[in-house]
Amino acid sequence: MKTRLLICFFLLFSWTVYSQETDWHSIMSQRNEFYFKFKIDDVTELRKIAKIISVDNVEGDVVTAYANNKEFEKFSEMGYDIVLETPPSMLIEYDMFDGTREEYEWDSYPTYEAYESMMYDFASSHPDKCSIIELGTLSSGRKILLARINNGNPDGKPKFLYTSTIHGDECTGFIMMLRLIDYLLTSNDADVQNVVNNMDIFIGPNSNPDGTYHNGNHTVNGATRENGAGIDINRNFPDFNDGPHPDNKPYAEETELFMQLAEDYNFTMGANYHGGAEVLNYPWDTESDLHVDDAWWQHVCRQYADLVHEVDTNYMDDFNDGITNGYEWYSVSGGRQDYMNYYHGCREVTIECSDTKTPPAYQLPTYWNYNVNAIMAYLGQALNGIHGVVTDSITGAPLEATVTIAGHDEDYSKVSSHLPAGDYHRLIKGGTYTLTFTANGYYPKDYTVTVADNEAVNLDVKLVSGEGIIPDFTASNVNIGIGQEVSFTDASWGAGIVSWEWEFEGATPSTSNEQNPEGIKYNAVGSYDVTLTVTNQDGDTESLTKRNFITVSEMYLMNNTTVAVNDAMFYDTGGAESNYGNNENMTMTFLPATEGTLLRVKFESFKTERDYDVLYIYDGTSTSATQIGSYSGSSSPGVLTATNDEGALTFRFTSDGSVTEYGWSTVVYCVGGEMNVIAGSESDTICEGETTRLYVDVTGGSGEYSYSWTPAASLDDAHSATPMANPSETTTYTVTVSDGNNEKDASVTVVVVSCQGVEEENANVVMIYPNPSSSNIYVKLNEKADAVWTLTNIHGQIVKRATINNDNFVVVSDGLTPGLYILNVKVGDHNIVRKIVVE
Repeated sequence: MKTRLLICFFLLFSWTVYSQETDWHSIMSQRNEFYFKFKIDDVTELRKIAKIISVDNVEGDVVTAYANNKEFEKFSEMGYDIVLETPPSMLIEYDMFDGTREEYEWDSYPTYEAYESMMYDFASSHPDKCSIIELGTLSSGRKILLARINNGNPDGKPKFLYTSTIHGDECTGFIMMLRLIDYLLTSNDADVQNVVNNMDIFIGPNSNPDGTYHNGNHTVNGATRENGAGIDINRNFPDFNDGPHPDNKPYAEETELFMQLAEDYNFTMGANYHGGAEVLNYPWDTESDLHVDDAWWQHVCRQYADLVHEVDTNYMDDFNDGITNGYEWYSVSGGRQDYMNYYHGCREVTIECSDTKTPPAYQLPTYWNYNVNAIMAYLGQALNGIHGVVTDSITGAPLEATVTIAGHDEDYSKVSSHLPAGDYHRLIKGGTYTLTFTANGYYPKDYTVTVADNEAVNLDVKLVSGEGIIPDFTASNVNIGIGQEVSFTDASWGAGIVSWEWEFEGATPSTSNEQNPEGIKYNAVGSYDVTLTVTNQDGDTESLTKRNFITVSEMYLMNNTTVAVNDAMFYDTGGAESNYGNNENMTMTFLPATEGTLLRVKFESFKTERDYDVLYIYDGTSTSATQIGSYSGSSSPGVLTATNDEGALTFRFTSDGSVTEYGWSTVVYCVGGEMNVIAGSESDTICEGETTRLYVDVTGGSGEYSYSWTPAASLDDAHSATPMANPSETTTYTVTVSDGNNEKDASVTVVVVSCQGVEEENANVVMIYPNPSSSNIYVKLNEKADAVWTLTNIHGQIVKRATINNDNFVVVSDGLTPGLYILNVKVGDHNIVRKIVVE
């Protein structure tokens, strides 16, 4: 279809600068910014369009957009009927102000020089409350400035960021933020004093001065949306869906400055004022999935909208009476709101504060009156929720800790305490939550807290320092297909760890002494243990075995076929490492290989090109069965279970002719059938006062299990699958496993023996690894020596003995039954005595 270019003029009155016959195409080309409208047939078209031009607004099927010259030329080739519109900043002549702050009446737009002077005057007039941050000087010579307002002591307080005019022609918020600075510095109202005394407030009135003063420092007439380089800053930030450069442009000067600001300060909350609509736009913009704190977002946005409605019910009534989820309005990639929320945990919202982007200057006081109470209330929300400081229980020193809400948080929503004060601030909808506080070198601590809307709970936390060393680790994947590789990451804590010894059951290689080994390959189906032994500079050694940690299954790629499985990994056509292809249309059915069971799938990762590449899932043996859902973008199917008689699930995937993503990684397994339960202990025999970890392996049943161990008195968590046991005598532990339909018991006995007289003398001169061990045990002394070593079982019988002249030796495990042993190494007049556990 040939593009038809229509020129429309909406000049409502005569203007001496531009006449009705103005050649807007030429003027816009000279400005390097086109402003236009066009119609779409389907909202899904916007995803591709937004990769070329900057979508500004969507009303039904009418889209308003901006583009620089290069973008406009490319978009013109797409076949849409383009209608050029008068740029918002060129509708009227704007009243400008070039005086001092004392003379300013807030009913005109300041020249750039007046704006800059006004900012510095705030600080010089109120040095006890205000300082000016020069975020940076642009290549044009203009500065991005922020006022920092507090009572002189910002430590330990929530940091709040108000900014405006990231689009240079959206100037209502520019003046409101200038006026807010003045209001906070001069008002004696209790609400003002409360936030100034208890918060650290940052206000940046103009984030894009090159756009605002495009036609010169003396005027906002002709202001542009984009910056001086023709970049839409609010499409230029890293995007968690579309990567580091979602607009395929280098980061703008302004983008880099605000990214650095987010790195330098741990902002709790913020807002970015825009124009062109009247609505609060809350996360996410880039995807349809809801923020985990969506209920909180709706609450605080509704409060803002309700407060402006108390002033004028006809103001800010777009969409859901003044609030909208960003993606529900239209999708944006590269926006600062999503960047701040996802990458920096700052609760930033977009506030569209005037339908007219740059309204007549005489209207500016009216917009302030509409918003001031809501501005203050939104600011005050940063003081609500759960707050406190995290410190060392002995020294009282502030700590950097992570705060996680069980069953609620994603990585992006977790908060941390920060130095120098150790303060944390968790904004959340009213309710009861369990918070877990973790810090490196300290024992985790849980608290259950109830908080109400618009109220604050103070929870100061003292963490207990851990003694010795505690091994721990994570893996890049724990469910893999045959032949795949896994990377392991050491997560141990404790001072002075100097060595790491890994054992990988069923893998190649089977051992490693790297801290974070990579490329560990599994070539056979099964569930495999992983053991990590860490040793510190004093020779103290601790081991951790994670049983059945890695599960290796048959691997299937999307294809036109039907397969029967018990356990499998299911990927798109690109497998675990590559993207799927273009123009795919495939259907694959999975059947349970075990009679009487149902298939369940768990999507561990999922991403396709949103709206264009879609996975359809059906509850049955074909696409004629009931459709469970259709999924695209990053809207993962999660966990799904077949309910049909055959226990089958069918998958159909279609992709278009451009843009592919990494697809999906899915665990497929059977549930139902008889439930089987086996209980065990990492150490069947322990010394008095020692601990061992219990475990339970369950197969069959519904796949959703709960646990109850008895006796519970000597366990740290009687409802865990792997509780830590500290029995004072030989004890038989029984676990009852329930799958919601049936219960089954299993038992394990832990033998407790007296190890009195076993003195671990000079423990710092010997290193033993791995311990516990299911294979050979390696012993290293601190120097070469003549020594005699003996290995004694718990009955006092010597089971191995040797003489050495070296600094190391090996205790061969052949012939040793699992249990506790005592190793005695006699070096001269010294006896080195250590406990060894053989598994």
